[in-house]
Amino acid sequence: MADIGRIAEDLRVLRKGRGLRAADLDRRVSPRLWELVDARTRGADPRRQALAAELGRCAGHLQPDLRTAALAALGLTADTADMIYFKDRVAWLAQHLERDFRTALRRMDTAGQLLAEQVADELDRRSARVRDSSGGWYLGELHALLRLDKAAPETHQTRRIVATRDGLSEVAAWLDAPARPGAEPPAPSVEVAFGGTLVRSEAPGPGRFRYTVRLPWPLRSGQSHEFGLLLRMPAEAMRPHYLFVPEMRCDLFTLRVRFAPDSAPSWVRCVHGETVREFDAGRPSGELLEPDPSGEVRLEFAAPAMHLGYGAQWHS
Repeated sequence: MADIGRIAEDLRVLRKGRGLRAADLDRRVSPRLWELVDARTRGADPRRQALAAELGRCAGHLQPDLRTAALAALGLTADTADMIYFKDRVAWLAQHLERDFRTALRRMDTAGQLLAEQVADELDRRSARVRDSSGGWYLGELHALLRLDKAAPETHQTRRIVATRDGLSEVAAWLDAPARPGAEPPAPSVEVAFGGTLVRSEAPGPGRFRYTVRLPWPLRSGQSHEFGLLLRMPAEAMRPHYLFVPEMRCDLFTLRVRFAPDSAPSWVRCVHGETVREFDAGRPSGELLEPDPSGEVRLEFAAPAMHLGYGAQWHS
């Protein structure tokens, strides 16, 4: 597991001087923090921007005042970006919070420790995702379109898989469709729209389905391939959420939900890394979404963590 104490010290070193705007960033940023940046990112400015984005994303999990303190310490807010000295950023935070200098400094220290915990969690999640599945592949991208404006709900999925061994010829797609209380588990229909052939459909448990897709040709390690799935669900079986719970590495998940124009939901919310107990409560918590004029909401999740739920939940 990532060492929170060392990451906190790395952040304390990084916040000195110009913070993330320092010219000698490669020397000042620890290897642990650079793990947040895709190894394929090249060039000083792209690496700086990528690290700033990742730290900003980690800070996004903090309370608003602590998020501001964490970002200001590193020179990542609009008002502190050009400040040469750390003490000037502390003074800015003191004025922003209407507190004295020492209180602002303590707030930055607290925020830095909490940011270190978020960074450690992110590194641990990435370490888990790097462990490829025993099937020899992982999901590079999963794009889903859920259409609720049809007589029966339809999900159009485009999956880009990446082989991690030579000779990969089959992959699996899992679907969880739990029954409503007192009802039988629904039986969705599935067809491969492009990029492969459906060779097996299994139901290893109630509401649990596994589909095996044969690829047009075997892949070499490192090769990617796209295929599409079309899934139809009985309208009475559709529950008021669409969630992706990764069981292997996935680098990107996007979701578009298209609601019927005559049955707009009373609320829609983003589900971002929640357990079953959290999102099954069915309450309008978290980030609420407003469907656009065509009745759609769109969400994007980079590197979703395994075994947590990502997607949308709504109430009619």
